[in-house]
Amino acid sequence: MAHPSLILLVDDEQVNLDLFSTILAEEGYRVLTATSGREALRLLEDNKPNLIISDIHMPDISGFEFYEKVQEKQALKSVPFIFLTALADRQHLRAGKEMGADDYLTKPIDIDELVTTVRGKLKRAEARRTAIENEFDAVKEQILATLSHEFRTPLTSVIGFSEIISRSDAQVPIEELREFAQLILRGGGRLKTLVEDFLETVQIDTGKAAESYLKSSETFDISNAVSTLAQEYRDLAELNGVQFRSDVTEGLCGVGSVEHVCDITRRLLSNAIKFTSKGKVTLSVSSGGDVVLVEIADTGSGIPESDLPRVCEKFYQADKDKQQQQGSGLGLYIASRLAEINHCKLTISSTEGVGSKVTLDIPTR
Repeated sequence: MAHPSLILLVDDEQVNLDLFSTILAEEGYRVLTATSGREALRLLEDNKPNLIISDIHMPDISGFEFYEKVQEKQALKSVPFIFLTALADRQHLRAGKEMGADDYLTKPIDIDELVTTVRGKLKRAEARRTAIENEFDAVKEQILATLSHEFRTPLTSVIGFSEIISRSDAQVPIEELREFAQLILRGGGRLKTLVEDFLETVQIDTGKAAESYLKSSETFDISNAVSTLAQEYRDLAELNGVQFRSDVTEGLCGVGSVEHVCDITRRLLSNAIKFTSKGKVTLSVSSGGDVVLVEIADTGSGIPESDLPRVCEKFYQADKDKQQQQGSGLGLYIASRLAEINHCKLTISSTEGVGSKVTLDIPTR
């Protein structure tokens, strides 16, 4: 059975603490009280309340200082916080709102308003917590589904062929050994890509990728960077029986993280080649005025129109039942988020059975 919500009351006037705690206890809440900000901080070392109500004017540290110290504690950042202040103190009301407090109550406190405000804030906090938990559960299920399929398949190849080669009584012809080694290498490469995609997604979702952009953003030669990638993916296309053509205008520069832009381009080229069977992939770089256009077009399987709005969602895979070994479903999510971080525009158009075109607009200043 769930415990009643815990509320921390902070006020240097004992009469207020006694009155408010009695009212809230009668409503079924558990209540902790403190007569100063420092005492409240000590209570927070061993308790995590569901709601904090604090006076602003206190002798040791003010309510504002207390709020800032609460916000420094990661576990308490999401706890709703209500300020108590005098009715005429408009300056403090504005300051509290600017700091991010959830609400305020003015003295003298109306009992009905106190109870209604507390109920509303706790209800909203619970709804927010439930939404986060549901989202976490959904992501967890997607990760487990991806792990169970995408990791198991290459691991089977790596372990299975390694066992054959390592057996003491194995008499495997040299040509078969080479084939086994290639399969192990391919499986290991696929595992490496999956792990890197998960790690990069964490970097994006935690804000680390944005921090990296701020540190590394610069003016760089897009033409040169993409030309280097073109040679790399021309060889990959040839191995997959795909015609590859590049048309890169020289000397075009843009602003952003070279690492991020190259990562985006790699992912787009890899996708185009992967889903183009005996077709053609074209890479072009051209000037678009205040942007540089990197365009990748293919004559592959294309994307169903109904899937286009969702192809950049995390873990989403278009036409998954028909397309095998698509990977983690993170490639376009990572590409779109990195584009956003670098103030680029990523546009995807596609016709099922005809092909796709992806354009990356990179700012020039």
